[in-house]
Amino acid sequence: MKQIKLSVSNREKLGGNNAKRYRKANKIPAVIYGESGEKNLLLDAKEFSIAARQISGIAALLDISFDDGTESRYAMVKSVERNPITDAVLHVDFIEVVRGKPMAAEVPIHVTGEAFGVKNENAVLEQHLHEMKIKCRPRDLPEFIEVDVSDMHLGDILTLADLKLPEGVTLDMDGDRTVVTCDAPMAEEAPAEPAEGDAAAPAEGDAAKSAAPAADAKPADAKK
Repeated sequence: MKQIKLSVSNREKLGGNNAKRYRKANKIPAVIYGESGEKNLLLDAKEFSIAARQISGIAALLDISFDDGTESRYAMVKSVERNPITDAVLHVDFIEVVRGKPMAAEVPIHVTGEAFGVKNENAVLEQHLHEMKIKCRPRDLPEFIEVDVSDMHLGDILTLADLKLPEGVTLDMDGDRTVVTCDAPMAEEAPAEPAEGDAAAPAEGDAAKSAAPAADAKPADAKK
């Protein structure tokens, strides 16, 4: 389990105008929800950007400490609101994780290896799920679930129920969901053949031309 430290401060002034002023000062408004109660926070934009890069592609706990020394909490990022044009972070929601108590989380699925079917049977590997819901205690939280596809042959399917989970981790969604398939490549569609008789039938304009005599054609000599 990876833990990332993140320092935050209390946010006392709420509302859209105050949020804009915070952002101009490189502060990001945030909220943490959970057993200890809802609390409004301010994040340092640069510090959160560093933390976000560290947890990109993995599941990790954030060790959130308040800069006034009043408290600290474990949490995970629930959602991040971004500016649709600049991609700048506008707001962050955290969900509290209570030490020693079971938690629910979504963890990434990482596919490793090269499938036998891809190497030897002209198959195509496709990953259908990139995250999965699990339950575990915070100390057992895996950064990701690894799936080795080396032994997959043409026609093979891996579902969530087929995956081997770490000790202390249980699946929290339908085990029948497909994770990876090893299928034959889709055949390209052949161009449509013309309907019978279409090729022989001249275009309307061409038919008219063929029916009319050539402009410079001379009439045959009359019999004397």
